Amino acid sequence: MNGRAVEDDATVRRMVALSADDSMDFVVLRGETEVALTATPERIERSDPIAGPVRMGVLGVELQPLAGERRHVRYPPHEAVWQGVKETGSVLETTVTYLGRIITGRESGDQLSGPLGIAKASGALTNAAADVEASAGIRLANVSLTLISFAAILSIGIGFLNLLPIPVLDGGHLLFYGYEAVARRPLGAGVQEMGYRIGLVLLVGLMLFATWNDLRKLSLFQFLGGLSS
Repeated sequence: MNGRAVEDDATVRRMVALSADDSMDFVVLRGETEVALTATPERIERSDPIAGPVRMGVLGVELQPLAGERRHVRYPPHEAVWQGVKETGSVLETTVTYLGRIITGRESGDQLSGPLGIAKASGALTNAAADVEASAGIRLANVSLTLISFAAILSIGIGFLNLLPIPVLDGGHLLFYGYEAVARRPLGAGVQEMGYRIGLVLLVGLMLFATWNDLRKLSLFQFLGGLSS
């Protein structure tokens, strides 16, 4: 996809979802022949049981493993660590790509979520993980692993946000330390104070925007409008 080797179907779904209205180049294997294709994912809105209403790119095809091709792989500890590093990189890539598309105006930013959205997703994930036909022990293990994976993804996102070069966050402190290391003197107190104020405004504004998105997805405004009508 776009000159990049793809290892699994999850990568295909992620890249297509983040490429709405952008032309993509594919090379697929049909029998023994490589075929070059070009397609543009169409932006649609669908209701996700976990995230709620989402807008994403789709191609109109579905990836499913052939009979007998699905397999489970158990990694030894050293390979498991490497797979964890690769998954962390994948989450970061998705985050950076989405934020970049917001900045360039190709995404609206309505998929950003705050604490309310996280709580809703946690509940939906727990219900989905527990709703399997298995013994109580298997269901408990499934719920535990699902929530651990969700917590890991949240930790990656929060860590990335914290390292952005915005005063008030750790990334802002690192920016000031970098300036001090290069200039051999600390940044002026007045400049630092102004930077902290701007950073705080940006951070609070982001949280308010994410909370607004959460309330809209929870249909709170429609509910309040129905009470007043």
